[in-house]
Amino acid sequence: MGALGAVRELARQHDVRFDETRVLKDGSNLLVHLSPAPVMVRIATFTAAVRVDPWPYLEREVALTSYLFDVGAAVVPPSDLIPSGPHYVEGWAMTCRRFVSHTPGEAPDGMTALGLLDDLHEAMVGFPGELPSMNPVRDDLDLAMAFGVRAGALTEQRARTLSDERDELLERLHRLGLPEQAQHGDAHTKNALLTPDGPRWIDFEDCCAAPRSWDLAVLARRELDNFVVRAIRGRFEPEELAIMMELRGLQSEIWNQLFVVRGHDFGVKALSGTARPRP
Repeated sequence: MGALGAVRELARQHDVRFDETRVLKDGSNLLVHLSPAPVMVRIATFTAAVRVDPWPYLEREVALTSYLFDVGAAVVPPSDLIPSGPHYVEGWAMTCRRFVSHTPGEAPDGMTALGLLDDLHEAMVGFPGELPSMNPVRDDLDLAMAFGVRAGALTEQRARTLSDERDELLERLHRLGLPEQAQHGDAHTKNALLTPDGPRWIDFEDCCAAPRSWDLAVLARRELDNFVVRAIRGRFEPEELAIMMELRGLQSEIWNQLFVVRGHDFGVKALSGTARPRP
């Protein structure tokens, strides 16, 4: 069964009526609106291929976003019709949120996102759950590199070189002895929706424990506004932010290579193919 078939089956299991499975985005994951019901389903597609088992990522995401919603943070609310999950249907791992009206393709400007991220960090201080330390550039990056080698996107030599560079940066970071807290993990402007009730953060599957400079380095690397970058640089010691920026650069290089091999064929397969059983 393809991903859309699995989404329809999930809706059937929860007696949700809808007219169409409207694809909102087909990227790292597949986002589907059970239109016109106020339900948005996110299915692990390409991320599942890379990570082999996406379930722990989705569990962490649901735990953190549920906490954030409860404390009034700017996140998309849970669905009233289907539990957040994670759900496992016909070989596909997925989560549910409420579908909210938003402006497709538009995002907050950099300074707005910086303020929103400050508010989000304050809300995440009290999160009681356990999150893996710097996971986007630790275990997750190892999985991405291994997939890249298997798929021919990276040579084994290049993967070893990148791994050594990563390990050296993490050792330098460790020596700084910085405190960690819950982080979004992938906090750039495209991961915030513009809704009638204001911007709302989405896509927490990369959430981790890390110094606050991680999320801000992610934002800074995607911003073309030098004012935003200068504002972020002014908050941290140069070495700390430089390490985080380099780590994000390594992560981006690897995932960009993976997307080259992803191609159109994977998207078609995700919609109509068959997922592997969960390990």
